[in-house]
Amino acid sequence: MKSLTDVTAEDLAQPGPDGIQPLLDILQQRYGDQLQAVLLYGSCRRDTDVHDGLVDLLAIVKSYRRTHSGWLSGTLNWSLPPNVYFLQADSVPSPVRCKYAVITLSQFIRRCRSFSDHYFWARFTQPSRLVYTSDPSLLPGQIAVARALAARQYCRRVAPLNPRPMTARDLWELALQTTYRCELRPEPPGNARRLIDADPDFWESLTAALAHEGVIKKSAPNRYLSTGGSFRTAVARTEWQIRRVTGKLFNLARLFKAAGTFSNGIDYITWKVERHSGIRVEATERMRRYPRLSAWGLAWRMWRQGGFR
Repeated sequence: MKSLTDVTAEDLAQPGPDGIQPLLDILQQRYGDQLQAVLLYGSCRRDTDVHDGLVDLLAIVKSYRRTHSGWLSGTLNWSLPPNVYFLQADSVPSPVRCKYAVITLSQFIRRCRSFSDHYFWARFTQPSRLVYTSDPSLLPGQIAVARALAARQYCRRVAPLNPRPMTARDLWELALQTTYRCELRPEPPGNARRLIDADPDFWESLTAALAHEGVIKKSAPNRYLSTGGSFRTAVARTEWQIRRVTGKLFNLARLFKAAGTFSNGIDYITWKVERHSGIRVEATERMRRYPRLSAWGLAWRMWRQGGFR
């Protein structure tokens, strides 16, 4: 039986898609010896052509103070991680684009093992690729351990929501759907199932490892059950009701923090909200000129029109 860390380590070691090297080259030039590792996650991980989408990367750095040129960016990254930036690299046959998040290794580990940070649980329990590391002998193991911590926390908080036996697919579909409701990202029906079905072996191995560690228990072949009783189910439902409020507030704060770190950040926000909700709010030139000052007024207009659910 593979351990949970073995499962996440093997997943990290899988090759990423072709075409992202120009992005990695720019990140190495931009951050130099402060850049420790880069993770690829999100939908573009599965794409054969990354030129058509927006790649999701996580840049793990040594220090916020030495990474950021200004104290404000470093302070925001420490208090509400991660900072998110836009990057475009020239490539053949067309440019490749990404949004990349910046975080220190210590804070990444801390957030993954947090009792409440579903933002990190959901993103880094999912399949990810380690596409760059400055220390192949140490960092992959530390990142695999952090992802295993995220998977444990995610499973412990989600499994009690359904007191009946579940397949691995049922468990993680429930986890993703629950997390979606805590973020400003209404997803199309069936999106969680499509995501699980894209990597069935990974999710089966992950769930079996969690059962082996006692986080959940195996009730029948390919069926799993929460280790808690009815009281734990009631507590879990209350916790997720609270996260539906706090999670959206934190997601909103992170989104509008990106207004000041993205090039064309205001346009990114309007595009992001329209993509997930169908609500379009036109950004003005004044908003583009003063993105941090304009972001909250824009948020109010979007909320009134139903852009945030």
